Amino acid sequence: MASSAERNDLLFAAKVAEQAQRYDEMVDAMKKLVTMKIELSPEERSAFSMAYKKEIEPRRSSWGILQQIKMNEEINGAKQKVMRIREIQEKIERELSSVCDEMMNLLDKHLIPFTTNDENCVFYLKMKGDYYRYMAEYKTGTEKKKTINNSLKAYQAATAKAESLLPPLNPIMLGSNLNYSVFLYDIVKARRRGMAVARRTFDEAVGEITSKELNEEMYEDSLPILELIKENLHRWASDVPLGSDVHPYFIRRLSL
Repeated sequence: MASSAERNDLLFAAKVAEQAQRYDEMVDAMKKLVTMKIELSPEERSAFSMAYKKEIEPRRSSWGILQQIKMNEEINGAKQKVMRIREIQEKIERELSSVCDEMMNLLDKHLIPFTTNDENCVFYLKMKGDYYRYMAEYKTGTEKKKTINNSLKAYQAATAKAESLLPPLNPIMLGSNLNYSVFLYDIVKARRRGMAVARRTFDEAVGEITSKELNEEMYEDSLPILELIKENLHRWASDVPLGSDVHPYFIRRLSL
């Protein structure tokens, strides 16, 4: 059983590493905490999520920039340049896969089996959907189909639990449905379904805001996520035509 002192020390180490922009060390500290097989507090859960976000986002961005350059060079017929870009992309893809595989291991072996907290359960399933979604951005063929299917299952499980256990204005539920709608819209290309998930989530949350039993703290936490959903809906209303072959990375919507 992990002691409170051990947990506090690892959380402090992660926060210091984040402030110093030493994200590898932030990940190491949170990994040690997570592998204690404990129920994470909201603060610990947030630090865990942030640590891996700092690891994954720069690599996703780099891959996307290279993808755009590669597409331009393909149009120009510059085969040697295209080959060189692919070499760099493949290196980044290996790094992305390493981070995502590590995340899946932590979720499946150390977090999901040991949580009894409703918000944590939804949050971890959302994260599982997110990291499979990240892999779907660069995988091809059968591997891409597999990651899409795994992501879909995780998001659907998160949505089902959230809708049965959490109120419509809960920020964990909103964040999960936000990312699920982006997945449907950008990765699956089920754009009407993506818009429907976003619209239903937004409308039900707004209905909660107008009720007499509004939780003020929950409202403050949920407002930024509602703004992201609203912005996505606005953009989707005038988006590229259905069936466009624009790569999903370049029309990627706002998500958490």
